[in-house]
Amino acid sequence: MPVKEFDEILLLKKIQGLADESEEKLIERWLSESEENMRTYTRMKSLWYALRVKGYSEDEALTEPIAGINARIDRLEAGRRRITGMRWLRIAAVFAILFGLGVVVMEVARFSKGTKMVLVENGINQGIKYIELPDGTKAWLNLGAKLSYPERFDEQERKVEIEGEVFLAVAKIKAKRFLAETPAFTVEVTGTSFNVNTNASGKVEVVLIEGAVNLLDDSGRKAGSLIPGQMAKAWPEGDSIEISQVNTGIYTAWKEGLVMLEDAGLNEIVKKIEEVYGVEIIIDSLKTRKDDARYNFVFKKSQSFDTVFEMLKFVAPSMEMHVKEKSGK
Repeated sequence: MPVKEFDEILLLKKIQGLADESEEKLIERWLSESEENMRTYTRMKSLWYALRVKGYSEDEALTEPIAGINARIDRLEAGRRRITGMRWLRIAAVFAILFGLGVVVMEVARFSKGTKMVLVENGINQGIKYIELPDGTKAWLNLGAKLSYPERFDEQERKVEIEGEVFLAVAKIKAKRFLAETPAFTVEVTGTSFNVNTNASGKVEVVLIEGAVNLLDDSGRKAGSLIPGQMAKAWPEGDSIEISQVNTGIYTAWKEGLVMLEDAGLNEIVKKIEEVYGVEIIIDSLKTRKDDARYNFVFKKSQSFDTVFEMLKFVAPSMEMHVKEKSGK
């Protein structure tokens, strides 16, 4: 039997990791019933994490505005069956009581304007996440990446926001440009494929695989352009964009579960291994400073850490190194 009236408290328990085995099965059953159920859960999860960042507020300061929100919802629901949108607004009000009104007001405003935002996050302990946007654009999210986009693009343009590393194969719609916003610049395309990484040692990197893109500054003016095989680098607060020719395979290998480092120093290789496996590698810092060798280093994320660590020791046999788990792991 389909779940007719689903208890939102169960969704809250799942988001917080508190649901037991029987509740997990019930939730999975409900999520599989319709795309609308899945969208409701996704919005709820996105808002939960946004509110955790926002922090706590005093209940008394929120009682009156929340009562007003719920009163308006009740009036809209009067005399008709509850629909998912109305239930979602009530959930937002509950969250406001718990965590503060700021973010909730922003989310409710989006709903009132008819523009629902979707936030897709890929956890740091998951595999590569693949999704398809409403226009047919394909997106791959690396570990820890976030992609925000409207549930329905408007008639003039398609706009997304990127945090972390994302590969996009943009659907070709000439009459509707595609904008990918990053902290350093906006990438403008009509149909192409490219890799974006906002976590590249503090810089934003865009590598173009095929097609053509323009790079726009904060005011929307063209600040540069790329052809296939080129990479643009810029600091989020900087004024200049550095463009260079690169081996694109190095920057897109992560889609296939590979980590490829070309002409990399030992510290760079160690940092990447630490990032992938969540460990800390201690090496003789004095010897490392004297080692100016460059290496090509490739491994699969599916390989065990022990195997990759042995590969590292083979590359740098003279280095004294040992491993310890990072604090909190």
